[in-house]
Amino acid sequence: MSPASELLLQQICDSVFPIGAYSHSFGLETFIQIGIVRDADSAAAYVADQIAYPLTYTELLGMRLGYEAARHADMDALVALELELQALKTPTEPRAAMNKLAARFIRTVSELEVLDPEAAAFFSGYAASQRDHAVNVAYGVLAALADVDLAPLMHRYLYSQVSAIVVNCVKTVPLSQTAGQQIITGSFSAMETACDTALSCEATMLGLSCPGFDTRCIEHETLYSRLYMS
Repeated sequence: MSPASELLLQQICDSVFPIGAYSHSFGLETFIQIGIVRDADSAAAYVADQIAYPLTYTELLGMRLGYEAARHADMDALVALELELQALKTPTEPRAAMNKLAARFIRTVSELEVLDPEAAAFFSGYAASQRDHAVNVAYGVLAALADVDLAPLMHRYLYSQVSAIVVNCVKTVPLSQTAGQQIITGSFSAMETACDTALSCEATMLGLSCPGFDTRCIEHETLYSRLYMS
């Protein structure tokens, strides 16, 4: 991977990259309001479950499949993958969040001029292939076209997701900043396992999760008071 590709990877996985991820808790707010996530230990357990299931088998595996399809310039496979991810996102709010984050990501990176003309044309075709996209697939497509290696992409993307979850826990439970950082460092081994699993598992594992996460996301739609959009 070239230095330019490595810097691009740092840019798109930076917490300040403007796609609006800070507006979403993906059900965490419900877990906090009903008392399941209430302190550092329960927050760490929540993060561990997120890493082991949705982040591994939906986010990372979906990203890998998108990356591989883009490497082979297989637009039909990308369309089919994103349609499957739309169907797998049962709760309305996380599905809408996935679509909005993808739209902002695609719009932003399209203005950065980081792809050669042939790759840029494919990315434009991908963007126009359907109305709604999955943000993890969009990351995978861009990375494949920009010659970003898959394993570093997955590690950086996963770290950014875990960090965002922990930041939301720190603000909303609340937890101390030190406790939040301890949760992140305590999750390193689980993150390594998640990336290894997503790199090697069968595509049929896509979407493996826990129904409790979907249930809390659905309940979030009717919370009396909310700080987050999902």
